[in-house]
Parts: sequence; C-alpha cells; structure tokens
Amino acid sequence: MKKFFNYLSSAALVAILLILIIPNWRIKFQGWTQGLFMGELAFEHNSTAATTRNVNSIDWVFTNIADEDYQFDSLQGKPTIISFWATWCPPCRAELVELKKIKEQFGDQINIIAVTEETKDLVVNSGLHDDYNFLFTTKRYPLQFQIQAFPTLIILDHNLKEVFKHSGAGKLTGENNIKFINELIQNS
Repeated sequence: MKKFFNYLSSAALVAILLILIIPNWRIKFQGWTQGLFMGELAFEHNSTAATTRNVNSIDWVFTNIADEDYQFDSLQGKPTIISFWATWCPPCRAELVELKKIKEQFGDQINIIAVTEETKDLVVNSGLHDDYNFLFTTKRYPLQFQIQAFPTLIILDHNLKEVFKHSGAGKLTGENNIKFINELIQNS
C-alpha cells in the first residue's frame, strides 16, 4: 500500500510539473481552476453606462475564424453580449465556458461575441475555436468601450445601447442573469 501511495504521489508531482512547465497546459489548468472558484456575476442595469454611452454609431469591424468580416451595426435588433478577452488570460477562458452555456440556452435570440486583439493564428493555435463558435478577432477595440482589463463583459440592448459593463470573470448563468437576458429579449 505504501508503494502505491509513493507511486501515486510521484505521478501527481510529475503531472503538476508538466502543467506548470508547458504554457498551454498551464493556461488551460488555470482557466479550469478559475472556473471552479469564480463567484457569480450579477447583471444589472448600469445606469451610468446606459445614460452616457450609446455605442450604436461605432464604426467597428471584427472577423470570425473563417475570415468573415462583421460590422458592429449588424448586431442591432437583438441583445448582445460582448466579451473582450485574450488567449493568455485564464479568467477569460473560464468566462468562455459561461458564455457557451448562455449561447446554448438562448441560441439565436441574442448575439454573443468574444473578441480579442490577438491574431487569428493565435486563436486557432489555442484550440479554443474548436469549443467556442463565437470567437472573433479585431485590429483594435473601439475606444468608446474603454477596455482596461481582461475579461471585460459588456451587454448591449437591441439598439446597441450599453446597459451593463463589468471587468473580471464571473459565473454568468445564475437565475437573475437569465431573467435579465430574457427581459432584454422581450424588450427588443
């Protein structure tokens, strides 16, 4: 029995060392553990953003992994959740899991985009595009969004008016958040 525990502890040590040494594994592991310990993020109408930042006139282009360009104003008509993220950011990876759950629940009733300033090749090499079909790249984030940290989550109503903004990752699929999204859908 003692030999078994020695073998098991040695194997665990080797696994931990590999996770720490291999950057891609480390980032995946950190994202996974962040997801386990993330607190719930509460969507609520952010009155400051809602009254001061109407971003529907932004001239912004973002590109999907298939090299198809999208204009920002093409999102009008549905509530939109935008995550500004990076492949090297473990909390961003944890939030992608949450965004996928929302995408699965609401389907085409809302727009979900996760956009990075990194290159398409970097996103493809991360392997994340295999799990998330809402990843986009852009050359530059619009200044109107005032992105200063990753991840930053912005929710827009159907008129592309900012109603919520939060920097930092959190669980997104709580009951109140689902209700918040449903209200945005009903008002569109």
